[in-house]
Amino acid sequence: MTGTEIVLLVLLLLAVLAVSKGIRTVPQGEVWTVERFGAFTRLLQPGLNLVIPFIDQVGRKLNVQEVVLDIPEQSVITRDNASVLVDGIVYYRVMDPAKAAYAVQRMEQALTALAMTNIRAVIGDSLRFEPCCAARPYRA
Repeated sequence: MTGTEIVLLVLLLLAVLAVSKGIRTVPQGEVWTVERFGAFTRLLQPGLNLVIPFIDQVGRKLNVQEVVLDIPEQSVITRDNASVLVDGIVYYRVMDPAKAAYAVQRMEQALTALAMTNIRAVIGDSLRFEPCCAARPYRA
């Protein structure tokens, strides 16, 4: 092999590498963020997308389908100071992928904390345990 052939082979390999890094296929139900030198620039929608190789990189891969989040059981005190155990389920879907990726850290943990706070607030403010028990027939 001559020097020219080696140079052409190296250039061909670099071209193949650049093309492979520049073409991204995003799966259905996901949205990816693109970062240029670490800063958010745009979103990649499902399908075939082009990015600038070696300058742009995929940042976060977000699921935009509806997701079920289980809220763990917790003790809540009602308005009349009775302690009850409650749990819950939250269904959520990411509507703004850029904000979901960069405006909050650990999104599922934040959603769980928000749901638990709302459950405590609603039950503690409005639920009275005494009338609920009084309405039940007593069985000996």
